[in-house]
Amino acid sequence: MSSEIESVIDELLNEEQNVYGVAVISTSGEIITQTENWDLSTELNLINELLRTKLALGEKGMSSISIQGIKYMIVENTEERKIGTNLTGKGHIIIAPIPIGGTGALICYINPQIGPRDALFAVQAYAKKLTNLV
Repeated sequence: MSSEIESVIDELLNEEQNVYGVAVISTSGEIITQTENWDLSTELNLINELLRTKLALGEKGMSSISIQGIKYMIVENTEERKIGTNLTGKGHIIIAPIPIGGTGALICYINPQIGPRDALFAVQAYAKKLTNLV
């Protein structure tokens, strides 16, 4: 794994205090890296399915995804972002495809105390920085 990817993740974690866990998935669907507190290996197939499904206009796609035993309702599913929120207050996930509409992704676990959109801009900006690295 590239030290460039590691430094992008470190920058994200330093800049956006509400990102509690991070993983990066390559365009081939493999985990490139993940923070120690955020293990996506058992849910990787589901995440890849979510990333690879191209939705027609009006289609909703997956309605929920469970990661590390926490169920997230998919509240937004576009080419730019996939946002999931746990209805019992256990946090949120933001999946930012790399490149936009692509099959690689920056996946972040977001602080339960805030709304996922509060961290969205930073997550998407850092996903763009990873475009040529995954």
